[in-house]
Amino acid sequence: MSHPIRIGEILVEQGVLNDQQVFEIVQMQKRVQKPFGVLAEQMFDVTVDSIENAWVEQYHRSTGTVDLEKCRIDEEALRMINRRQAWQFEMLPIGNEPTGELLIAASRRRLARAVTFATHKLDRVVFFRIAESEQLRTFLRDHYPMPEVSDELLEKVKELS
Repeated sequence: MSHPIRIGEILVEQGVLNDQQVFEIVQMQKRVQKPFGVLAEQMFDVTVDSIENAWVEQYHRSTGTVDLEKCRIDEEALRMINRRQAWQFEMLPIGNEPTGELLIAASRRRLARAVTFATHKLDRVVFFRIAESEQLRTFLRDHYPMPEVSDELLEKVKELS
């Protein structure tokens, strides 16, 4: 039986922390009841971006990649966000899960921001799945068309980020 991958393990894989630093953070966690990422920042100057990247990797490994071609997109779900929000956060509401959560596909790059947006602005419990970026952009163009967004402009934006 495999254990869920911990954020410390991912930070070691990514070369951000070493095993000894992870051990020290875990020991401190036992005393102060703070999240691992907060302690990594405080104790070893790990950047918020590094913590966010590790969290996205951890989340992606546990949920996998969604194939939008195999999803039935619910028109009602699409109306939960507007075109600007869909593009800004690179997120596509798909529909309701059998358990009641709203399923949203998001890009890896924007997942943390999409989660923050959904938490503050959507009055629903949301479950995110990561979609491959090119496929997600194709679906965004289909469901949230922006005539002013050309492929050329998307390429420029990609180069800047």
